[in-house]
Amino acid sequence: MNPTNYQQFEYVLQLSSAYWKSQVLFTAIELDIFTILDNKSLTAEELAHSIDANVQATEKILNALVSLDLLVKQGKYYQNAQISHHYLIKGKPLYQGDAIHHFHNIAENWTMLLQTVKTGEAVVLKDLPEDVDPHDLKDFITAMHNIASVKAQDICTALHLENPRNMLDLAGGPGTYSIEFVKKYPELHAVVFDLEHVTKLTHGFIQTAGLQERIKAQIGNCLEDDFGNNCYDLILVSNLLHIYNPENNSKILKKCRNALQDEGTIIIHEFVLDETKTQPQFAALFSLNMLIGTQEGASYSGEEYRSWLETSGFKNITKIDLQSDSSLITARK
Repeated sequence: MNPTNYQQFEYVLQLSSAYWKSQVLFTAIELDIFTILDNKSLTAEELAHSIDANVQATEKILNALVSLDLLVKQGKYYQNAQISHHYLIKGKPLYQGDAIHHFHNIAENWTMLLQTVKTGEAVVLKDLPEDVDPHDLKDFITAMHNIASVKAQDICTALHLENPRNMLDLAGGPGTYSIEFVKKYPELHAVVFDLEHVTKLTHGFIQTAGLQERIKAQIGNCLEDDFGNNCYDLILVSNLLHIYNPENNSKILKKCRNALQDEGTIIIHEFVLDETKTQPQFAALFSLNMLIGTQEGASYSGEEYRSWLETSGFKNITKIDLQSDSSLITARK
């Protein structure tokens, strides 16, 4: 009998119980624990009173949050850890609570993974109404804004563009990337191109940033509508192509080429797989998320993106890995 590898044994059990940690975080966000603890220390009893909860149960979840390094405990008092101070307090610039709420919303979809793998079809889409629920859409777009608020800094640091003037932010949702780009490049104007029910929300984010004069929202469907001809020197395609199959992605990229001026730049921002399609881990898991939640989506490899770009007439294709868990693929017309 081979000796037990206890590290492997613990790893298997930790994978099996990983959802425990998620549920603790989901619940803490729903109860707004981190915002309540902003710049203060409270006992379990005091915090339980603030959230109208059972004292003993509150103490248990607070202790669990300490074990996850999200809170710090001194004597009977709890306070936010540094990571929570940066990312989990409402109103902070890099707040991720809406993104965490989104992951909570889709957690039930993952319970259908077995059936999805057996059928190869997104089981969760079968009973959905055709019309998008406004509340669900707002949750999703706000979640994307949370994540993009952090990613945008990473992207702008990684890129060295030569004074772009006109940018198309394709399926740009809340317009967060456009906001960051026009702040960095003083002469840049941007168009956020998205579906009508999305652009109604986009206007609010642009107005909050005070950039109505430099960023416009344009209604359109990336599969059905053209993006113009020779209009832009920069096109950003962020977290869009993972929704579609290779044929539709090639179609989108060809329309991007038509919309670019000569020597214009396209930037694809995605979770890019290596050639084995097993790494990075988040991209491999995200591909399953697309299988569960879309009709034809997936994560794709760098070589697949390169092939689509070359077929669409692009050159000088370069991949840049960001500090976070995604990559940029840039190319020129």
